[in-house]
Amino acid sequence: MQASSQTPPPPVTAALSRFATGLAFEDLPREVVERAQLLVLDLLGIMVRSQALDSTQALVAALEDLGLAGGACRVPGRQDRWTPQAAALLAGAAAHSLDFDDTHAPAQLHPGAPVIAAALAAAQMNGANGQELLAGIVAGYEVMIRAAFGVNALRHGERGYHGSATVGVFGATAAAARVLGLDASQLEHAFGTALSEAAGTGQFVVNGAWTKRFQVGNAAAGGVLAAALARRGFTGAAEALEGREGFFRVYSPEPNPAAALEGLGERWEILETGVKPYPCCRGIHTPLDGILKLRATEQFDFERIASVRIGMARRSVYVVGEPQERRRDPRNVVDCQFSTHLCVAIALKHGRLGWDDYEPALADPQIRALMQRIEVFEDAQCEANFPKAFSAVVEIRADDGRTWREFVYAPQGDPDTMLSPAQLRAKFSLLVHGALGAAGEEALFDAVRQLSQGGPLHTLLDAATPPMQRAAPGTDHKDHR
Repeated sequence: MQASSQTPPPPVTAALSRFATGLAFEDLPREVVERAQLLVLDLLGIMVRSQALDSTQALVAALEDLGLAGGACRVPGRQDRWTPQAAALLAGAAAHSLDFDDTHAPAQLHPGAPVIAAALAAAQMNGANGQELLAGIVAGYEVMIRAAFGVNALRHGERGYHGSATVGVFGATAAAARVLGLDASQLEHAFGTALSEAAGTGQFVVNGAWTKRFQVGNAAAGGVLAAALARRGFTGAAEALEGREGFFRVYSPEPNPAAALEGLGERWEILETGVKPYPCCRGIHTPLDGILKLRATEQFDFERIASVRIGMARRSVYVVGEPQERRRDPRNVVDCQFSTHLCVAIALKHGRLGWDDYEPALADPQIRALMQRIEVFEDAQCEANFPKAFSAVVEIRADDGRTWREFVYAPQGDPDTMLSPAQLRAKFSLLVHGALGAAGEEALFDAVRQLSQGGPLHTLLDAATPPMQRAAPGTDHKDHR
């Protein structure tokens, strides 16, 4: 419920600022550190793989045109150097480009892309080591997720906002501020500046636009800028989150500021963040899990499928199922990532869904034909489970009347259904092996594991650079200390 005029909202901005700036690596529970390293590994793999995308190349060229190349910061997957803001923008956009990045279901967010990108850029500004980087990342996750609770993520999203971008700038700001060593008062000012940068809507789904990727990278860059300004004494709006014209009240019809502080410092929301096994919107993952299970356990012929029905929560239907005529006719890869119809058709035909399956599927007449026989609808049980779980029910009917049905409560990769170490390593390998090779893959894996030991950041960035781009032995790493 929105706070009444007689009851002032809790001081969320100040409380989160004290928490984030006071977070010491030594105080982090072991499982929090391990989850942070896992999420860093996952996001680095995506960043490396995304460097070859057309959208990344366009972004790189535009930033060069703007004179933002040639700074002190590197981006995972690249050797060239950028200003801190540009590095955060590139890394954040790349991390979100495959729609393969982590998800916090109740908060309706992909926190890793803006938070980790901002933390990496900030760490290169002041030579932070691996432990400081991880502390900043944990601070960013906790702040971003809790800000989503405060704005009421579901209502925020129903207004059309892209929470990973709008809320993401606050997580990015917290991460950058912690890495740069700001105090609580400075972070409050930084949040005030971040409020002016909170932007991004879901309009990109209309034409499969690259702005989805840009918005999250922009949030990362905005966080770095907000923290840098505050570090130099630039003042930002007070009570940026809970204020009368702050983020919660302006960006949501039904904010809940108190929810942002529940269990702060005791309940670690980073542990409730899941990892994706498929490169598409998280709402499509449970239908895919159900389809792939039926395909593996039942006997049916792909060419004899008469119809497929997919039941989901109302919000999922809106995001990845409607308008159905549009979802049955994807025109580009971003369309694919938000088309339940296409993703399910690929899974039914090939028994998988990977990044490299999209382009061939767009031109596959069998896939095109099956999409016309797939229907997405709102299911009452799935709606009751949402947003705690992205449940789905799938039903396949053959042309002889045989029917198979499967209900999936939550997708693989959620906290309670986390991917196994072997599955996580396989995903990482799939993402980086082509660019880094076997030796480079192993080096990057080891560098991430060394972060908790306080390893230098240049070791990680070197390992994340494709061999053909690497500097000669003996290159000075003073920018990364």
